[in-house]
Amino acid sequence: MLTPEKLQRERAVFSAFIYDLLLVGPYLWIAIEVGSLTILGEVIRGMLMITVTILSWMTLRKIHRGQTGDYDFGMGKVEQILSLSVAVMLTASVVYIWVRLLNSSPAETQEVDAMSYVAVGLAFANLSVNLALLHPLYQAMKTGKSVLVTAQFHAKIAKSIGSLVVTLCVALNQLTSSMALALWAERVGVLIVTLVTLHAAYELIKSSLPDLLDRTLPEELQVKINQVLARNYSNYDALKWCQSRQSGSSIEVHLGLGFAGDLAFADVARITKAVVTDMEAAIPGSRVTVTPVMAD
Repeated sequence: MLTPEKLQRERAVFSAFIYDLLLVGPYLWIAIEVGSLTILGEVIRGMLMITVTILSWMTLRKIHRGQTGDYDFGMGKVEQILSLSVAVMLTASVVYIWVRLLNSSPAETQEVDAMSYVAVGLAFANLSVNLALLHPLYQAMKTGKSVLVTAQFHAKIAKSIGSLVVTLCVALNQLTSSMALALWAERVGVLIVTLVTLHAAYELIKSSLPDLLDRTLPEELQVKINQVLARNYSNYDALKWCQSRQSGSSIEVHLGLGFAGDLAFADVARITKAVVTDMEAAIPGSRVTVTPVMAD
């Protein structure tokens, strides 16, 4: 069911996509026109974050609308794979920008023209967009746990801080008549873009890589599972198995409960439904599966 909270998360992700998309074209054009590697690095990173935004929005829509029938255990790993892929591409973009920077030859003279002012204006526009998106992403993150929304919020914080310094570096690089100052401004700008990009990549890797391997649930959640089983112990004859795992924001609990062979099917269904309801209430956001088997 699409709740207001889920709809808010989708809108926040979609808004981030629209704002970033509007800036990519002009930003790329001006980066080529003025030859700024700082702006080019921002553009590449922005394009990759747009990619993850599109994939995030599509994934959230499927999850919120229950369109995950092709995934027996939910889409937790899909989120992680998307995050890890973008982290790899972000790292590759850093390598590309530094190769360009180290192989570039500084110009002997620099002319400040209209394009220089456009470049500075777009840098300020990019900074304003990053700051504007912080609030809706923060609100969306508070309404529910989503790996991609949380990662985007943290990335936006880092990007906003970096964009402030990048904007100053672009202004110095484009508007100064001193070639030495312009060169150092370009280098500092590229360095800041690198740090922000690598930070975003690190956050994505940190949140996604461990969850690509199924993790055991934290101890407090395992205690809740035991409490639910204890509360319902008189309703079943044996506990055959209890398997739990966490992948991203997805929590799976698989139970095998043994029943007497002469127990009516309606009673078995009633008991298993009660256990599932109790378990999912104790662990919000979990998916509980109970398999009834014959007790020994």
